[in-house]
Amino acid sequence: MKNIYFSIVFLATTTLLGQNTLNPEYTKDYYLQKSKNQHKTAWILLTSGTVIGVIGLIGFGNTYDIWDDSSESEIYGFMVVGGGLLSTASIPLFISSGKNARRAATISFNNQPILGPTQNLCLRNSQPSLLLTINF
Repeated sequence: MKNIYFSIVFLATTTLLGQNTLNPEYTKDYYLQKSKNQHKTAWILLTSGTVIGVIGLIGFGNTYDIWDDSSESEIYGFMVVGGGLLSTASIPLFISSGKNARRAATISFNNQPILGPTQNLCLRNSQPSLLLTINF
């Protein structure tokens, strides 16, 4: 019984500790490409949702009759709802695209030390500069 218990505990701990828990390091290019793809997809969803919704509104306005039970007006009504859902689905993609772009690069102002020559000496001054920080 002790051998079975010991072997189960041994196998459980070795499989848990043997897993790779390190996150892969992504480069600036990876985040920029991911941001570009998400931004493009978000714009496609937004424009197609808007176009489908406007077509649905125009068609619904032309075919809807309170006394008539035609399926044409129902189709245009579904187009309005579908266009709205497509447009709404683009919002998370815009947000994640912005986050990935910010992960790739951050621009800030900072004072950087520089060496400047002055009468046979090198003097260390700080000069305001534009700093590009890449966060991983």
